[in-house]
Amino acid sequence: MTAFVVFVRTYAVWIYLLCVVGILLGAKLLVDARRLSRTTLFSLEQERASEQSVRAIILVVTSLLMLGAIAFVNLLIAPLAPPSESPVSRALTATLAPIVFASSTPTALATNTSPAKPIEPTTIATASGASTATRTLTIPRPSVPPTLPISPTIVYTMPAPVIVGPLPNGGVWTGENQANAAITFRWTCDVCNLGPSDRYEIVINYIDKLTGSPRTVTGNSRDKFLPLKRIYDGGNFELYQKAKEDTYQWFVQVKRDPANIPLSPPSIAWKFIWH
Repeated sequence: MTAFVVFVRTYAVWIYLLCVVGILLGAKLLVDARRLSRTTLFSLEQERASEQSVRAIILVVTSLLMLGAIAFVNLLIAPLAPPSESPVSRALTATLAPIVFASSTPTALATNTSPAKPIEPTTIATASGASTATRTLTIPRPSVPPTLPISPTIVYTMPAPVIVGPLPNGGVWTGENQANAAITFRWTCDVCNLGPSDRYEIVINYIDKLTGSPRTVTGNSRDKFLPLKRIYDGGNFELYQKAKEDTYQWFVQVKRDPANIPLSPPSIAWKFIWH
């Protein structure tokens, strides 16, 4: 019954037009039959006119009854009938309703170094609802980069010594006997007040002419001078003619024993040539 009411409400306008056409056609047939019966003198034509009149009356009455029935259903029955969905809407609802789309957006990742934890299994239902499929995603947690050790800042308590000899800077000395007299390292530092464990450290750098490797020789003094010979006396090594191109560089710095802690920046490096 509901389907019939829906059909009538949907196509009521066309049914009304069909009924009106039927009434007009029946009226025309009835007028033609009356005219034919009045103008003919033969009995056969009279019978044809009579049959045409009956058919015209039946068509008009049928159209009027259908028109009234459609108006009755559309005006009185249709408002009382419950609303129904169209077949297309029901088909789409039945097909799409069971489908569940699982979100693939991962939750916020914690910035720590804990092991990766799997996400809860996500269930996706098929259209028939007969079977389900589960999938487990493992998202690794980003680890915090290791903290690099910070080098301690060296705080100097004294200024860098100032070299004053041997003069000139880059000067040339000839002969092994120059180590004791002419090549004497000298510097000054007016505010360098040395403690009992403090000392001046002289560092000599050169390139070994035989191996090509860098070499370093150090000497210590609590005075503000130090002859070159005192640096290697008793050390079982010789500096004379050991450097490439006989060139040496040196600087001085204040240190504290026993940890060899620098108390001042190194001085500006000077050089000398000894051959």
